Amino acid sequence: MDASSPVRILISPFHTAKTLSPTVRVRSAALLVLGAGVLMALGMLVSYLSHAYPPPADVLKIYIDAWGEYLMLPFLKIPPESYRLFMAIILVPLAFTMWMSMAGTVKLLSLLMKGHASYEQYLVITAFSFFPFWILAGIIDTIFSGVIDGYVLQALTGQLGSFATTLWINFPKFFYTILYAMGGVWIGLCTAGVESFKWWKAVLIALFSFGWAMLLISVLLR
Repeated sequence: MDASSPVRILISPFHTAKTLSPTVRVRSAALLVLGAGVLMALGMLVSYLSHAYPPPADVLKIYIDAWGEYLMLPFLKIPPESYRLFMAIILVPLAFTMWMSMAGTVKLLSLLMKGHASYEQYLVITAFSFFPFWILAGIIDTIFSGVIDGYVLQALTGQLGSFATTLWINFPKFFYTILYAMGGVWIGLCTAGVESFKWWKAVLIALFSFGWAMLLISVLLR
């Protein structure tokens, strides 16, 4: 892989960001964001066409008892049976809006801290820092809810023992938190590299830039 390729942010975020040109091309970053949006949208469309959501009322009750209404029921006032079609329609523009807004947030905060990196640099940084982890979260969620869902349902109803029940009750919150937090860590490392900021400045920028995106995803995605 080319040592100057922005894809290397995934492997070495601090050092790669440090060598990014202020006029770096954002095409590869845009393709990554597009791929993330399309992948998520296709997953939602397949789910809608197969009538996978909402699950039967008795199964939904088990899920709500385990994970709560917030994680299972639509936040927006849209019929549950149409919700994943709605998400399939908006996910690509949502992904691009999140990407550009996250980069803008980092750029604004860096300016307040006397940073010098360009908006183009931050477009590349946020794309390769956050969206790979979002894609990974989507893949794991598909396996969790669409491949081994029968096993998970057995665990939640106590058929596989108390350890399995506790594990799968806590798994969604745990893995989403870890994966999205990794996106924030990568943004922080890249910001420290490109701006030569002290660590506390990079941490603040990372928290603000990816925190609202994580909140938006947790509110919308069902």
